Amino acid sequence: MSSPSQNDLTDDEIGELDDLLAQIPAPLEALDVVMLDGYLCGVLAQPVALEIAEWLPPACDWNLGDEEHGGGAVLTPDTKGWHAARHERLTALVQRRFDALNRQLVEDGWFDPVVMQPLDDDGNPLRGRAEIEGALAPWVIGFEHALNHFPGLEDLPNPDIPDLLACLRRHLPDQGEDEQAYTKALDQEHPLKSLDAAIEDLVGNVVELADIGRTERLKVTQVRRSAPKVGRNDPCPCGSGRKYKQCHGRDQS
Repeated sequence: MSSPSQNDLTDDEIGELDDLLAQIPAPLEALDVVMLDGYLCGVLAQPVALEIAEWLPPACDWNLGDEEHGGGAVLTPDTKGWHAARHERLTALVQRRFDALNRQLVEDGWFDPVVMQPLDDDGNPLRGRAEIEGALAPWVIGFEHALNHFPGLEDLPNPDIPDLLACLRRHLPDQGEDEQAYTKALDQEHPLKSLDAAIEDLVGNVVELADIGRTERLKVTQVRRSAPKVGRNDPCPCGSGRKYKQCHGRDQS
């Protein structure tokens, strides 16, 4: 695996971030740090670039937008039980991790996910399938949370996306019949013999999804940049029938 990106979070800062997320007051239900890591990758894989003002609120409240479950509020520095210094620190740490993941995906074609060693009720490490699911399920749940809020990636007409997502969803504990059948087939054709192998497989699939999303973003950017410049005496593109200089071009004179 690649070395950590410059300015990525240290282990202590990852722990600090997890503590800050846990301190976000009810009724908001923040993701934990592992789920957040998957969520950020889900955001970075989108075919459109999203601003932090768009993607941070769902990370701070699992139920955001679902008012039936208390998801009508957005975390702010003024939220009761919270304060500005704590909010500033949370935002800074999340942004640094986001930027580090982006650099790793773009420059290295790889990244090191935040995962935890799962333990049984007696505090002993799990082994086998239970270890893999216990370690990776929270991360994939976070990735799915991003897709639920930002469906652009899954809506792309790319034939590789369903299979790549299925390879991630094999780690989810709650699956429908079709997902269970696909997971069974994957386990037979492509068994994951260790947690390290499962992490490598997960990272490879996420990198491919992020590449698809980034390629689509570049296409959109190129189309926008290649659009012909509107002359001041040309008809305004808005369709008003007036000249550009008399319509949307007035402020540019």
